[in-house]
Amino acid sequence: MMPLTGRTIAPCLIVLAVTLGGCALIGGATVPSQAPPAPSAQDRTRAAALQRDAQRALNPPAGVPAAPDRAAQLIQAAAEMGDANAQLLVAGSHLYRTDGSRDAAAAIPWLHRAAQQGSAEAQYQLARLLEAGDGTPRDRAWAAVWFQRAAERGLPEAQFAMALLQIAGAGTAPDEAEALARLAISDRRGVAAARRYRAALAPRVPAAQARAAAARLAGETARGPVAPVDRPLVRFAQSGLRQIEGWTGAVDGVDGAQTRAALLAFARREGLAVSGPYDPALIDRMRARLA
Repeated sequence: MMPLTGRTIAPCLIVLAVTLGGCALIGGATVPSQAPPAPSAQDRTRAAALQRDAQRALNPPAGVPAAPDRAAQLIQAAAEMGDANAQLLVAGSHLYRTDGSRDAAAAIPWLHRAAQQGSAEAQYQLARLLEAGDGTPRDRAWAAVWFQRAAERGLPEAQFAMALLQIAGAGTAPDEAEALARLAISDRRGVAAARRYRAALAPRVPAAQARAAAARLAGETARGPVAPVDRPLVRFAQSGLRQIEGWTGAVDGVDGAQTRAALLAFARREGLAVSGPYDPALIDRMRARLA
């Protein structure tokens, strides 16, 4: 996946915002628990080539005129075929229109597709919309999942956002030690507000707990597409069990036998026929109960 740069993203957004206007490209604004279909390897290759062609159309060699309409068509085609960078650009064209308006609902399906493929920026933007209820029903618990996924992929703003949720116990189980570790990471990575929160929180966290949380987060990194069962999803399930049923197990993101048994017991009590402990139907029910 080619990274977006400041040189390419701004003109792409302008071109798409003008060309696509207010049209919602794919319907609906619900962020589903089930992952969208992954593009095939062949489609990813073809989409990446289209995205490169679009960038060349916007930034041609000297003496060659730019072709913004052609670039917009190529970006659109690349997004539909599965290129995460193109999907992020199409989402941005709905969130940052040239006339100052925005349509978060139209952006959400594109963000979801790019986020599932491992785009940390898409994961973060999707989480922000979920947390605010912007273009989609407000869902802090599901926002925490996507904030943590973006944090594990190195986005300091996502570390900061996840820390605030953990401090407040909003959408996820409270964990001041882990929040402090996230604030330290985001502070070191240049998130300006993190230092103030870190200074206020540090006296409340015992040193041993702070060290253990920092060591745990150091090992919580991820790359590439979102796995069917990852630490953020497990933490969501554990947090949900604690809030809904008073579960006393650890909220640590570790997919162990105790967590799986508790989830299957929850499914039975809810009358759900599921294929496993992280079946989308079970996760949907838990999201509904937490809303």
